[in-house]
Amino acid sequence: MQIPIPVIPATALLSLTLGLAPAAFGQGIPKIETVFNDGSRFEFYGQINKGFLNYDDGEENKTYDLIDNANSNTRFGFNYGRQIGANWDFSSKFEMAYDPYSSGKANIERDVPDGAYDFTLDNYLRYADFVFSSDRVGTFWLGQGSMASDGSAEADLSRTGVIAYSSVGDSAGGQLFRLTDGELSDITVGGAFTNLDGLSRKMRVRYDTPEFSGFTGKISYGQDVLNDNSDDLYDVAVNYGNTHGDFEVTGAAAYAWKGADVTILSGSGSILHTPTGINFTLAGGNQDNNGVNGSYGYAKLGWIGTFWNIGYSAFAVDWYKGDSLNTEAAHADTWSASYVQKIDRANTEFYLTARQFSYDDDAGDYDDGQAYFTGLRFKW
Repeated sequence: MQIPIPVIPATALLSLTLGLAPAAFGQGIPKIETVFNDGSRFEFYGQINKGFLNYDDGEENKTYDLIDNANSNTRFGFNYGRQIGANWDFSSKFEMAYDPYSSGKANIERDVPDGAYDFTLDNYLRYADFVFSSDRVGTFWLGQGSMASDGSAEADLSRTGVIAYSSVGDSAGGQLFRLTDGELSDITVGGAFTNLDGLSRKMRVRYDTPEFSGFTGKISYGQDVLNDNSDDLYDVAVNYGNTHGDFEVTGAAAYAWKGADVTILSGSGSILHTPTGINFTLAGGNQDNNGVNGSYGYAKLGWIGTFWNIGYSAFAVDWYKGDSLNTEAAHADTWSASYVQKIDRANTEFYLTARQFSYDDDAGDYDDGQAYFTGLRFKW
């Protein structure tokens, strides 16, 4: 099948780029941070991540202008930290997202779901976290934040995660697959593709061990209180990060229990050869959901280099195959090619990706979907 190449509104993208030009040619953007007399620190941070998404469902084609990128959505937050005594540190983090018009929600039937503009905790709270840490004892976490298994499927050294990582559906998650008879199905890209990345962020208590030769163990218990879900959530995980000569290595693995009927096994690993910039990433997972076993595998090959004296350039191709993840006997496949250009002085990344989605199940035959996404992520 010939894949049409969409025309992204060039004037709009140019306007977005020029809006950051003063920062790009200045002296860089410093942290918004205050250090108090007692040594404690307060920081305000955030990011804006907008672009242009074109999606072709096999019959109709639509472009979404200045849409939020669900791979890493628009957000802001506050960090506070201070030392407690000689051996302990305390920190707190509060973070909200705001992406009512998002690649994870928009589709040909509606741009914004009902209630998406409501700035409520259940819609957009990411972190309300309190952390006590000691090099000798470990780290204790309390509040809304990452469970132990969060990130277990997302170890990735390719520097292309802003637009392509193991959660492959994010760049067009709200889009609907179209049946070959021309009718739209109710199956979304986000529902068909998942990376089984543990239990995400919940209200929880968590403990991390000190680091031993690059390894850190984690355990947590929580509940999804923002969505009024009283299921007990448990997980354990181990993370690894280290450098071996010219190679940087990172990885994670986790096992999670979601209520009485769902278990999730997930893991990932990534290796970067620093002198050449060549990198390779693998991820995979298995889920037992009320007796239905689903699994997937993900692979990415990338290269990081420097073409211009403005920041690194990163290229990657990836592939994903999943089975029985949203319904029994469902199959989902996708591949992509991506490019990310860092603009150091503007704290900005320009990105561009092309991705094809394929899906089938016992209910019918579906057309492939193609997504093209280009945009900018600006951080402060």
